[in-house]
Amino acid sequence: MRYHTVIAWAAAAGLLAGAAGRGYLAPLLPPDEGHGAWYASRAAGISAYLFLWLSLAGGLLMSSAWFDGLVNRARLLAAHQAFAIAGLALGLVHALVLIPDGWTDFGPADLFIPFASYYERADAALGTIALYLFAIVTFSFWFRGAIGPATWRWVHRASFVAYLAALWHGIRIGTDTGALPVAVLYLLTSSLLIGALTVRLVYVRPRRQAPARPPSRAAAEPAG
Repeated sequence: MRYHTVIAWAAAAGLLAGAAGRGYLAPLLPPDEGHGAWYASRAAGISAYLFLWLSLAGGLLMSSAWFDGLVNRARLLAAHQAFAIAGLALGLVHALVLIPDGWTDFGPADLFIPFASYYERADAALGTIALYLFAIVTFSFWFRGAIGPATWRWVHRASFVAYLAALWHGIRIGTDTGALPVAVLYLLTSSLLIGALTVRLVYVRPRRQAPARPPSRAAAEPAG
């Protein structure tokens, strides 16, 4: 995998998120009223969730070999990694933008030490744990040779735990969970992920039939 390809995909994903948030989501947001950092954090959090979901769903479909012949596997892998990196970057923004916010009282310990937050301690901790797990899964690709394929596969399975933690964190602690677009987003993405997981578990890639072996010269010559 060429690193510049991954970086290009990640940059494109970040630009797409910024353009969407600025051009299309901004009219849906309530007036700032001094809570701009909080709204920015929510927008980054939802964008992070979406990109990490794209990475996870893409990884499932890629490992099932369902798109073989339709999408180049190298490009699909690059998109899978780029979405994960973009999601991690947005996840950090989701947390860091709250530190200078005067409306809340979050500090680095509240955001990056599980169960240390003064606000919704358990639900906030799930977001922190999800971010760490996604980071471990994402960067384990570059250490696959050192840890071995079997361990690497087990590490990648932790992405499902991270996704469930991120989903529960967003539903429970997100102040916009009750908004119809956000509720539909959570329902649609989780349903599609269940579908992708089902495909991964039950889809069997068709085996290619070996070409028939031509008869030997002796068998082909008539007797007598």
